[in-house]
Amino acid sequence: MRRVLALLAALCACAALAASEQEIAELAKRAAEGTPGARERLEQLSREGDAAASHMLGMLAIAGRGMPRSEKRAIEYFHLGALRGRVDSAHNLGVVFQRAPDGVRDLKAARVWFRLAAEQGYAASQANLGEMLLEGAGGERDEQAARAWIEKAAAQGEARALYLLGLLHLEGRAGVERNAETAAKLIERAAHGKDREAQYRLALLYGNGTGVEKDEQRALKWLAEAAAQKLADAEYLLATVYDRGLYGVSKDEATAAKWLRFAARQGHVEASYALGLAYAEGRGVEKDAAQAYGWMLEAARKGHPQANAFVRRVLEKATPIGAAPAPAAEAATREAAPGDEAPK
Repeated sequence: MRRVLALLAALCACAALAASEQEIAELAKRAAEGTPGARERLEQLSREGDAAASHMLGMLAIAGRGMPRSEKRAIEYFHLGALRGRVDSAHNLGVVFQRAPDGVRDLKAARVWFRLAAEQGYAASQANLGEMLLEGAGGERDEQAARAWIEKAAAQGEARALYLLGLLHLEGRAGVERNAETAAKLIERAAHGKDREAQYRLALLYGNGTGVEKDEQRALKWLAEAAAQKLADAEYLLATVYDRGLYGVSKDEATAAKWLRFAARQGHVEASYALGLAYAEGRGVEKDAAQAYGWMLEAARKGHPQANAFVRRVLEKATPIGAAPAPAAEAATREAAPGDEAPK
């Protein structure tokens, strides 16, 4: 009897020492702000088996807050959280493996973790798994299984799934009947749910009058929403809108150049070319030959034909006949070209 009482007392003491979800969240907030001892306390709790602490450390590592950004460390922490029963840690593992740079990216592993979380009813993982199955990413393509997972997530109101289901209706894929009106309704629900690709696609639907009544003001609204969420395609199209004075806006080359710069920084090849042209011609920005060459070079490296031709002409003019381009000069322009505006 005494042993039982002693064990109960020990269990009560451990429960008293365990941190609540709210306390873990507060510790994570303080760790992100650099408060001394906060991260160390989270790490201690993680070592002691606290799944919430492991999950929060993964969030800090992937965001680079309170510690250096590291996909590898995030994977370690999320893995601990997932093994301790956190379905959101399993989902985040899938996200990191899906989106990490080369060397860490592992689409097969992403599928495994998304499936694990999806089978536990996690809507975001169901949508992501459906999308991977639809595209054949990380394994074989299976449109019927993709549709099933997407529909399960959409039934829970998951924005990404609503968008994907809308695309299936728009394209008539995976055994779904083609229906532009149904597609537009689903995509609009996803857009209201803050899915930026849904916002961009909805802008195109309103701009073209596909599945909805043509409405340029709504097209502009949703395009601006997607661009504000840093979708490069939306930023580039918004630049085009201002450059040409479409959708009822006044032509504004300076604003167009601003949005081109945002898209180019994200590696959008057409935006890089257009921004190079803007600097070459002084449209919306001051003429700057170095910036023009740099952005053109950026686009040329990604196979843009007109940018390639521009770069060749510059090098031909700068190089005496029969002489090879000076490596030092080319390296200098490569480095300085986009300057502090280079894509990150």
